[in-house]
Amino acid sequence: MAENPAGIERDYMAKKEIDISIPKSIETEMAVLGSMLTDVEDAHTGLEHLRMKDFYSDKHKVIFSSMKALLKEGINIDHLTLQYLLKKKEKLEDIGGVSYITDLTSTIPISGRVIDYCNILKQTTYERDVYMLLQKYKEGDIKFEDLRATLLDYPSLEKQEEDLSLEELFLATLKRSSEGVAYKFDILDLNKLLGGVDNGETIVIGGYTSQGKTMFALQLAIGFADQGLNVLYCTSEMTTLETARRILSNMTKVNVMDFRKGNIDDITKQKIESAGKTLGENWKVTIRTVLYTSDIRYLILKYNPDIIFVDHLQNMDTHERGLTDYQRVTSNMSKLQSMALESRKVMFVLSQLKRRKEDGQVAQPKLSDLRDSGAIEEKSNMVLFVYWKKRLQEKVTPRLGGEPPEEIEIIVSKNRDGVVGRCILHFYPEYCRIESPPDYIEYEEIR
Repeated sequence: MAENPAGIERDYMAKKEIDISIPKSIETEMAVLGSMLTDVEDAHTGLEHLRMKDFYSDKHKVIFSSMKALLKEGINIDHLTLQYLLKKKEKLEDIGGVSYITDLTSTIPISGRVIDYCNILKQTTYERDVYMLLQKYKEGDIKFEDLRATLLDYPSLEKQEEDLSLEELFLATLKRSSEGVAYKFDILDLNKLLGGVDNGETIVIGGYTSQGKTMFALQLAIGFADQGLNVLYCTSEMTTLETARRILSNMTKVNVMDFRKGNIDDITKQKIESAGKTLGENWKVTIRTVLYTSDIRYLILKYNPDIIFVDHLQNMDTHERGLTDYQRVTSNMSKLQSMALESRKVMFVLSQLKRRKEDGQVAQPKLSDLRDSGAIEEKSNMVLFVYWKKRLQEKVTPRLGGEPPEEIEIIVSKNRDGVVGRCILHFYPEYCRIESPPDYIEYEEIR
């Protein structure tokens, strides 16, 4: 909900006699803070959905503000970190001391419901602000015309899809159908198969080691950035400099190995500098090295991206302890899917596959290859496999630039909207670049 246009502040009520009928939910405030204190995912959810004004209690405002400060510094919230910061700010006794922080964790009715508690607080904030407007009118502080105008302009809570009636839902579906999905690929062959991607969807990009998954993901990211979209690229196996190097190679067609070897002449250097300056001024792209899924939630809150890439799932850790690899991957995949749904963002998740052989040859990837790695398939809207057959057959020779492109196959093995199939794309590994063939090699569609 947007900031109150009338500028209503709690200070006004401090001047008046305290009215017990003021809309508030102290118990829900405590449940939210208790959830944030005990679960790092809930902490990021709370920060994403709530603001200071959503808390009526002054001490809850102080606690929420301190939690926000901790996460901003990259420090996970727990009893000790929160106590330390409050004591440092000389606010610990103001909020009721250590015992009050401990009591918060006993106020959670049901764990895992923090998003519901957040929605209750946002609704209560709306009701409280309207109530206070009416109080100002009753006290003669504003005229009826001003009250009416302010209420008409007042930002109401957005109606969520799950709150729509059946008729409203059908009309919204028709409207969306006439517009198409939210975002299109810059690779036209993919649009022919998939139509693009939509808000809240989770798309898995799978493949064996060294098949070009990262280059394919970066190519998609570049295409979205060129459309003016806000892109967040989270990598757990490369530094941000390595990722930037691949992007510059793609955009300038300078061999990526020349970057590594330092074989950059003055003319090429100027070309790279010019491209870097142009991209820096026009793109909304954030590249971060991320090792925990919980950190991604914070980055979504901070940068508000349209598109998120996570490279790659098996490298991501969790703060949960004692999990098997299968449980860890399943937990992280579930959290990423939840982030996409809650934030209405598009989430691309890269997944590593173990090589499987058929008749002595490395087999083409298929959905069953994901099933030993965690609940990846069931949590995804789409699954795309990158298949570079010549690389698996060890028939690829070193490329200096100028050679005909390699061919890679993108296999759409899952699509909840029904269409699966495959397409052949041109791949220039020396430039980290993937393109649609100029003559539009036909793709195969399977319904």
